[in-house]
Amino acid sequence: MAKSSKSIVVVSDIHDGGSTAVCSEHPYNSEMDSEYKPNKLQRVLNRAWYDCIDDLTQKPTLLVVNGEPCDGGNPKQNGQQSWSTNIYDQLEDASILLGDIPYDNLMFIRGSGYHVQEKATNFEEIIANKMGATGYKAYGGTGLTDYYALVELNGKHFNFTHHVGFNKWAAYRTTALAREMAGLTFDRDKIGRADVVVRSHVHYFVHIEFVHTHGVCTPAWKFPDAHLFRGGVAGTTPDVGMVEFIIESNGKIEVIKHIAELDIKPLVRHF
Repeated sequence: MAKSSKSIVVVSDIHDGGSTAVCSEHPYNSEMDSEYKPNKLQRVLNRAWYDCIDDLTQKPTLLVVNGEPCDGGNPKQNGQQSWSTNIYDQLEDASILLGDIPYDNLMFIRGSGYHVQEKATNFEEIIANKMGATGYKAYGGTGLTDYYALVELNGKHFNFTHHVGFNKWAAYRTTALAREMAGLTFDRDKIGRADVVVRSHVHYFVHIEFVHTHGVCTPAWKFPDAHLFRGGVAGTTPDVGMVEFIIESNGKIEVIKHIAELDIKPLVRHF
């Protein structure tokens, strides 16, 4: 790896606060003034988090949190699958996890309003301020976060936003991402080129490479909750991990997926 190479690490869909999502080893519920004891799944996810950090090729020039560091108040389930619905607790715990990733620079992209916004208050704006993140507003302003971001390293341009079309059926999971990539080609004169298109939200990993462009959907850190089972079980189990992009000084791009192999399976009851 050339010393002049730069890198971006992308994490997304952390959903800290959910009982099926990653959390630190010692989450704190401020309302109860007590430490929450992570369940079996959360302990496995926590180990996977630090395994992924250990597997990174180099210290990231930029860490991008591409949406949803916290799970939010979970109002549709009345907080039923949350270890805390206090957003302060969730952001504090997420900052512990993110703070253990080495990086030179940090950016946050806004995710789904259900998870990261209450009325006009955006929680990603709060954690970005707390962690001293580099601000990004597409058309200027003093805020720290926006719904998309354009970033350049070693002459290569990255296009980030959280949302992309979801498909349960694996054979069609490339479709929405490829459509987005094609659309950005037509929009190049309006918002600039995109050598790498990064999307999240869908909780599965996809990588598409054409002659001059890469497209990636990033994995997640939350297993399905009650909401996701409304359409059945198939296609709901996430890919868990991070994605690392190495950009050499000559413009070569390497996409490294750090997908966790979790040592946990759902229970089978034998009779």
